[in-house]
Amino acid sequence: MRKPLQQGSLTISENVIDFILEVAIKETEGIHSIEAPVKKTLRKMVGKGKRSSFQYENMQEDGGLALKVEVAIDFGEVIPYTCFVLQERIKNDVEKMTGLQVDEVNVVVASLHLEVDDEQV
Repeated sequence: MRKPLQQGSLTISENVIDFILEVAIKETEGIHSIEAPVKKTLRKMVGKGKRSSFQYENMQEDGGLALKVEVAIDFGEVIPYTCFVLQERIKNDVEKMTGLQVDEVNVVVASLHLEVDDEQV
């Protein structure tokens, strides 16, 4: 991802975004795990016709990112609230650390995780 600067440009590797997403997901209470490889979470980035390994959908003029993450949530968590907290954390972390605008954070709850105590089985 390329961002113009006053004295040139800044290129941020998709691995950097992946790492930020992984940390945000792992640090959000109620999220058990990532269900899909994070590299597939970057759905689109608007550039000036430049191609990259990202999947593009409905390019926007503002240059923002649309991110998609698939997660497993701990059973018993309030799903809408947990996803809202995750969306806010991802948006804030990516924007703060990279300076890139995040337009969307789409969360797919792919599964629920139930902690089973071995003594109960």
